[in-house]
Amino acid sequence: MVFFSVFFRTLGFLIALLIFFIIINFVVHFSNGLEKKQFVMTDGIPSSNNIIANINLNGPIFNNNINDFGNNLYDYINPSQVKSYLEELEELQIKALIIKINSPGGTVSATAELEQIIYEFKKNTNIKVYFHTKEILASGGYWVATTADKIFASYGSIIGSIGVSGPSWFYYNTPTSLSSGIFGQTIETKEGIEVFNHNAGEGKDLFNPFRRPRSDEIKHLQNIVDDVYNDFITKVSKSRNIEISNLKNNIGALIYSSNQAKNNYLIDDILNYESLIKLIIKENKFEDYKIYESKISNSFLGNLLVKYKDQTNKYSYKNICSNLETNISVVIPVYLKDC
Repeated sequence: MVFFSVFFRTLGFLIALLIFFIIINFVVHFSNGLEKKQFVMTDGIPSSNNIIANINLNGPIFNNNINDFGNNLYDYINPSQVKSYLEELEELQIKALIIKINSPGGTVSATAELEQIIYEFKKNTNIKVYFHTKEILASGGYWVATTADKIFASYGSIIGSIGVSGPSWFYYNTPTSLSSGIFGQTIETKEGIEVFNHNAGEGKDLFNPFRRPRSDEIKHLQNIVDDVYNDFITKVSKSRNIEISNLKNNIGALIYSSNQAKNNYLIDDILNYESLIKLIIKENKFEDYKIYESKISNSFLGNLLVKYKDQTNKYSYKNICSNLETNISVVIPVYLKDC
């Protein structure tokens, strides 16, 4: 009798827990599906027609169109979300746009998509777009910033990393054993293990860690990275009026302080956010203004739980950045591969 009592109590608890998570998931999907305003007025005169909009973007750049509970527990930059922001701003008939961005980079596909979205917005509206960072604007983040009319950074920011990293190829020479334990996976290497893979197509087993990469494969991957890199520096050269030879031979893919970035013409000036607002008001000769700012999260639960980020679950930064590292031609600086 005691056994059955404990069993049914445990079963009841597990069923209740399951129902709870089902309800949570339903509420998240429902709240994400509601049509609602994504911007709130944060400053200025309500009756003013001179609207300065501000979009807050934080984290790595990648595509993730699955609306679920985990998506609200960490910061990332999703091109489709930015597109919905800009569509709402077009209806508001804003006069200027500030994109506050702190990003180490992201995947090439998502970065290029985000760049195109902002470019199309500028072409359709003729609205000036200002980029501002107070922490980091690197690699794919800087790629996106090439769409800006002007780029500003707070003192102490990190800017640059104008380069492209392909995925790493780990080769374990003559492995003897693989094991997993409480301290993670271990691999012992010494002659003794052969690994056979069944693949069709030359190079289909690319990144197999148990064989040495061939020289032609290394050259092929380098060509992919070089191709993206040439596109990157061409965009920077055109946007910032910097000679390509200077980008390649002098600036390179190093990171720079805000002062160094200004001296290398990577940014227009060193300003904090408040000073940038004053500059925009002065440049546009606004007698009055109001500021609309994007919300931190579009999810009801996301707003409640954003500070309780679980760094151990499948949505953690560790796994996000792991996915970025293994993506072909990732635009993300190596020194920030742990985000």
